[in-house]
Formats: sequence, structure tokens, C-alpha cells
Amino acid sequence: MIMEEEVLWKPLGLKLISFKKLEDGEIVGTGFLNPVLDRFSLFTMLYFQAKFYKQYSDLAQWNGKMVSNTFAPPVGSRPQFRALKALVKSHIFRVSFPLVMTFAVTYKCQCRCPHCSAAHHVRSNIEELSTEEAKRLIDESLDLGISVIAFTGGGPLVRKDIFELISYVNKRKAICHLFTNGLLLNDENVQKLADAGLYSLFLSLDSPYPEEHNRMRGVPGLFEKGVEGLQKLKSKGIFVALSSYATRSGTVKGIYKKMYEFAQKIGVQNLVLFDNVPTGAMMRDTSEMLTKDQREEIIDYTTNIFNQRMKPTLSSQAWQNSIEGYLGGIGCVAGCIQYYVSAYGEVTPCDFTPLSFGSIREEPLKKIWKRMRSHPAYKHRSQFCRMQHPKFRHAYIDPIPNDATLPFSVDKLPRVDFRKILKRPPLLRRKYEYLNNIYRKKTERESQSSSYQKALLQLCALSLVRSCWDISPLSETAQFAST
Repeated sequence: MIMEEEVLWKPLGLKLISFKKLEDGEIVGTGFLNPVLDRFSLFTMLYFQAKFYKQYSDLAQWNGKMVSNTFAPPVGSRPQFRALKALVKSHIFRVSFPLVMTFAVTYKCQCRCPHCSAAHHVRSNIEELSTEEAKRLIDESLDLGISVIAFTGGGPLVRKDIFELISYVNKRKAICHLFTNGLLLNDENVQKLADAGLYSLFLSLDSPYPEEHNRMRGVPGLFEKGVEGLQKLKSKGIFVALSSYATRSGTVKGIYKKMYEFAQKIGVQNLVLFDNVPTGAMMRDTSEMLTKDQREEIIDYTTNIFNQRMKPTLSSQAWQNSIEGYLGGIGCVAGCIQYYVSAYGEVTPCDFTPLSFGSIREEPLKKIWKRMRSHPAYKHRSQFCRMQHPKFRHAYIDPIPNDATLPFSVDKLPRVDFRKILKRPPLLRRKYEYLNNIYRKKTERESQSSSYQKALLQLCALSLVRSCWDISPLSETAQFAST
């Protein structure tokens, strides 16, 4: 099913540049000049980016330089030049260079959120990255060319050396963000964040209503402490923003609008509004995913705020996955311009995607990034969030066993381009779990080679999906069995 066509340029009745957005979120060009536009995507991206920066040229200043988006480096700064260099190289050489690392410095947290995206990541038998390991990760990330480092968790302020890690980042190369629940934003910690050179802080809010937020997080007074902490940060010159998400039921009630109105009231510079992505504790529950009509509603709301130059800026994931967002070089950033590193050093495409491509404790980050970018699921640019794409979920999320520790190794899944899936694989996850249970029982009873058992299990799993996936039977089987 295809949504209504959006025509961007139609001189003399000729449809030269136009797009249609498919039901699954993918965008296809339908205009006569669309192929030409694709060839000059770099200039299209720069045009839309310049349009945004011009619209919010008076948002803020950082060391005398213009700030139009508190997530992006200041205009004219060295980190911004690094980001532009990476984007230009990506378009010229058709190879993605990362701009952002999201680093979960710890999974320790004071909250008990039933929807936690980091749920099932915690491991009792493995130590989290040490200070020296974390610094090595920062060095390797800067060498890879990133210009933004976002520290998250868990509760990143629970980690004692967080201020040392923020200070360690070379600010001539990258800016630093921190995502937090706000509980530890006391005077002492706020001063330490300022001294460490933090660029901006994002306070995570589930609801614009204090009682609802505190109930969902399981911490009385959390809402109030977080908002109070934002005012302290502003007094120290640190940019402040809210980080929230839009659910299906909440959007019906207009909660995202209430959240924006609250952001205006307390004077933050930005509101980041994610889609409700089924991950972590809610990985199997897709009931709160936005409908396509709801995404379009949020896109229209975001566009209206932009056109009226309203403050704060609204960075909605729905808009980033829109036609305008795609032309502006955004779309799905996972494994394209962003990667996520867990508290144990495992690298995934983003903090919502529970697929591990390797560990920095075992191999260089650059090697892991290249592996991710060469994988069939990530070697192309996606206009729409993969974790909300039904075909991607059928291929890479549904087969993950319910009791698996996350992130799940991508090597245990078939190497397929999810866009080539022809139809929905029926009962795939349950069949995979059934085979996995057989494998475990046989391992306990027999003394056969574990690598042989693993290959046998993987070949069986592949045979289940070959009838549903459009893949080469010989090459894919050989490649899959060799992992």
C-alpha cells in the first residue's frame, strides 16, 4: 500500500521531483528528475541543513559561535568541520563515516522503568569497562572521525569517573552530551559537569505530568529534581534539553504536544521526541508503535514549529524519517552515522538495536565498524527506522530467544538484506527457539564439538526461513555456517 504522493517541483504541470512513502516507511522517488536528484544528494542535504540553521540562527551561542541545534556542534567550530568532512566523504565515496557515538558508561541506575531500553543488557559475570578501557574507546572513536559523543546508561552520573571521561574528550574534535534521569543533578555534580566541558544535557521524561513520570520511573520526586537540575545547568552555561518519546496511546491524547508546551514553559533549548521503539524490556510489544497516520501528525506538528521558528526546537524521529528528513541526510542513522557501545564494550548500530557486531575488548573499533557497514542489513542507507521496519524485525528481532542476554550476536542470525524478504515468516521466532532448546539439550548430553553443534543449529534455522526470504541458497548457507 502506498501513501499519497508528495510533489516538490511541478513546473508547467510536469512532475519533475516527487516522492511516495510506502506503508513500511520506505521512500521512493517518482519524479522524472529524481534519479538526477539522487546523484546530487550531497547538495540536497547541504541545502536542507542550511535552511534549518538559518531558521534557528538565534537559538543560542557557544564560545561566540552560533548554535541552531543543541545536539549538533556549533556553526564554524572544529567539531562541525569534522562532521561536514565526514558527510562529504560519505557522499563522494559512497561509504559511511560515523559522526556520533552513544556510549552507555554503566547500566547501574536508580530507576526501575518497565520500558527500559537497556533491560536485558545487564550481566553479573562481566565487569563494565574500566576507566582506561573507556578512554581507549574514546580515542578510537575520535580516530574514526566522530564529532559527537553522547554519554548514557543506565544512569551515567552513577559512574564515579564520568566527569573524568567527559573531560578526557578532545573538545577540538567532539562535543559531549549526557542523557540522565536527573536524580543526581545537585550543585556539586552540576559544577563538575561544567568544569569537564559538557556541551548539553538531555533530561529523560516519560510524561509532562510529575505524578505519572515518577510512577513510571519508580522514584518519588524524580521529576521535580530533574527539572530543578536543568535550571542549575543553565546558570553554568550548559545547554539543556528534554528527551521523550511518543506512544500510540499517548499520541491519541496529544501527550507529545503537552510535552512540547512544558519544554517551552521551563525554557529548554530543544525537545528530542523519539518514536516508541519496541526494544529492551518491551522488545516483543509492538502495541505502542505509532501508526503511519500518527507519524504524519507529528511530522506536520514538527514542520509547523519549524516554519514559525518556535522555540525550543523540536527534533522528532518521525520528522527525521520523513521525506524532508531523508533529503536533509537523516533517515535511519543507526549504523550509518551513529553507533552504540554498551557498558561491556559491545558495539551495536544504535542504542535501540540489540544486535552486537563485536566487542572493543577483542578487536579494534574500526574493524567492527567496517563489519557493520558491510553487513547486508546495514550496507545501504535506510529512509526509515529499521527497528520499526516490519521486515527488519521479522529478520533480526523476532528470531532472538526470549531468554537471550542483549545485545544478541548478529553472527547467530542469517546474513540477509531484509528489504528482499518476500513475505512474513510465520512462527519464525518460536521455531528458532525450539531448535535452540534442542541444541542446548544435546550439548548437555553429548560431547560433540560445540562449533559443529552451532553450525548445525544455524543451518537448521536458515532452512526455516529460506522459503520466506529471497536469498542465494548456496552462498548464504556457506557464509552462515562458517560463523
